[in-house]
Amino acid sequence: MVDYADIMIVTYNRLELTKRTLEDLLNTTDFFFNLIIVDNGSQDKTVEYLQKFCLDNSHKGFFKDYIIKENKENLGIAIGRNQCLSLSKENWLVTFDNDVLVPKGWLTECVDILKINRQYACIGVNFEGKNYPAVKLNGKEFQDKPRGNLGTACMVFQRYLHKILGYFNYLDYGKYGLEDSDFGARISFALKMKLGYLSSPGVHIGSGSYDVGPYRAYKTAEHDKYLHKFNENCRLYCNKQKQLYIPFKDIY
Repeated sequence: MVDYADIMIVTYNRLELTKRTLEDLLNTTDFFFNLIIVDNGSQDKTVEYLQKFCLDNSHKGFFKDYIIKENKENLGIAIGRNQCLSLSKENWLVTFDNDVLVPKGWLTECVDILKINRQYACIGVNFEGKNYPAVKLNGKEFQDKPRGNLGTACMVFQRYLHKILGYFNYLDYGKYGLEDSDFGARISFALKMKLGYLSSPGVHIGSGSYDVGPYRAYKTAEHDKYLHKFNENCRLYCNKQKQLYIPFKDIY
């Protein structure tokens, strides 16, 4: 039986970055995958491009099927990711940003590491600009991240984890808060499982001049606003006073 992955992407404008990301994805992925894309109300013809890209019959090889969901407005990253998860069906699940480039063979490598190192819940591609301790376990070399969370710009995990944890926490952190840190906290603090990155890093093409101005300021403010709530939730998860499973019903 052939393994498949659902690669889940949330888009919001920045069409040129989305184009570069998807073209790179086709060239670097050697594992069968479907695309699940939720657009958060883009106004720069992103949806038109996505529809054309996914319908292009010249895409051969590992890209098999797709779903595109259009939101009428920007509902934020947590709700967008949750909508992707609610539409997913495969065993392997991947959160993926629309402004990243990844190393060749990234998905196969992530899956191979997780299959034989069951103490690890998620393996991702590192965009942090710093390396973590290198480990070699069961013949696989990768980076162990001892504390914190993995960036959801590219994070691979199995469906069983989704069944345990449910969805990203979209109720406590606003549109652009700390939902990824919360997800990592539930894994590392409560489940006592490990997180890691591939040895080869990725490239964040959405940085620099693409990440300035009012929208960047808004996201930073959202992050800072909910930091106290995140710290409180970490304490509650550790003390088993807050359930790990986050439900979500797509009413949007």
